[in-house]
Amino acid sequence: LLEPADVAREVVVGLRDERFLILPHPEVAEYYRRRATDPDRWLAGMARLQDRIVSALADAPPPEPG
Repeated sequence: LLEPADVAREVVVGLRDERFLILPHPEVAEYYRRRATDPDRWLAGMARLQDRIVSALADAPPPEPG
């Protein structure tokens, strides 16, 4: 997870550099590039990710009340 202060720092740097696209870290830039260059592959990857998340949530114990 990203800390709010780290994200804020990246935003400040991006604004200072007058960048249009401000991303929190280089990994996100790579995701963005892949999405633009091969959208079908990117969508398939997002579908796999969603399947893993749904499966993990289904296997998780229910939350405690309150």
